[in-house]
Amino acid sequence: MITDNIGQESKLSYYGWVVVEMAFLANMIAFGIVYSFSVFLKMLSSDFGWTRAMTAGAFSAYAISHDVFALFAGWLTDKFGPRVIAITGGLCLAGSMILMSHITMIWELYLCYAFLLGWGVAASYTPMMATVSRWFTLKRGLAIGLTASGLGAGSLVLSPLAAWLISSYGWRIAYVFVGAMAFTVFIPIVIFIKKSPMESYEVKSQMEAIADFSLVEALRTRALWTLSFSWLFAALALWAIMIHIVPLLTDKGIPLTIAGFLAGLAGGGSMIGRISAGFLSDKLGRKITLITAYFFQLVMLIWLLFAKEMWGFFIFAPLFGISFGGWAGVIAAFPADYFGLKATGTIFGFVVIMAGIGVAIGSFMGGYIFDITHSYNYMIVMCILATFVAIVLASLMKTPEKGDLYA
Repeated sequence: MITDNIGQESKLSYYGWVVVEMAFLANMIAFGIVYSFSVFLKMLSSDFGWTRAMTAGAFSAYAISHDVFALFAGWLTDKFGPRVIAITGGLCLAGSMILMSHITMIWELYLCYAFLLGWGVAASYTPMMATVSRWFTLKRGLAIGLTASGLGAGSLVLSPLAAWLISSYGWRIAYVFVGAMAFTVFIPIVIFIKKSPMESYEVKSQMEAIADFSLVEALRTRALWTLSFSWLFAALALWAIMIHIVPLLTDKGIPLTIAGFLAGLAGGGSMIGRISAGFLSDKLGRKITLITAYFFQLVMLIWLLFAKEMWGFFIFAPLFGISFGGWAGVIAAFPADYFGLKATGTIFGFVVIMAGIGVAIGSFMGGYIFDITHSYNYMIVMCILATFVAIVLASLMKTPEKGDLYA
């Protein structure tokens, strides 16, 4: 029966593709909210007189709390499945945005992002990616790529929408609208998302010739640490740019609506990168696809460092999106590929913790560097160096075996 199920993966009637659709929607709204922080950042900073480092620090706090929550959400998904977790995630995403429309103090900003949004995203991304991994074997790369493209779709939709709402109605009304949107989108997700048959995990792992690792066992492999730190440095570079891209552009005289559109264009490009990289990784291998995407990101960051005119930013945005979408659409498949399916939610949660540390460092350091130098150029240099380190670490990754565990 399990073999028959795997053979069904190529058919559109396979329920796993419904799971992909629901996971896509969850990622779209969750990370649409995350990416749109760049649009709100400068308005919050100027209205309340906060420095950019202080304001961006709320996003760093989100990244850190999300790290802790991701591991817990992954463990709960392994135990109880994704549906209950999705309910709490949707409510927290919507609630955080509604409450943001009423803030007057800096601690309220940190509360909404660090705790409510932190759990909302953790309860969306980690469980959804782990669940999709369990539904697929032969088409896992494509399924993960399609699911991860929801992140790009969120940026494509919410960043320009938030910019337009802020310009037309103000940032408080914009937050209310986004919160209502989050609540609405999660209704079908809660109804249709479900876990794959538990009995299939061991058999699928045997068919893939991969031993099932526990988290403790995975922590004793070089593969987990090279994967984790590679994601950390790549995420540091990515999120330093994405959180500060709108202020970076508006500081150069570009109107907010156009800056928001460019941020959304990067998200649109990432959809292409995620889907195409997921498909190619099934054909060419994940590691070569990952390293190629990292290298493309490095090239586009160098381009951004020297871009001065509007046309240069319009070239940068979609191509940078394709580059980071390429590696983001592939890297989420490595935990299941390397460590099996039994504890993939928990192991994935740990790797997300490491990535989140990079997100926290990158978003905060971007603001801190700007406050000191009054320029984002040194931030871009930091991102170039971080991406180079990610390439080196990715080149050292290899499939672990239980006989290679460190003592």
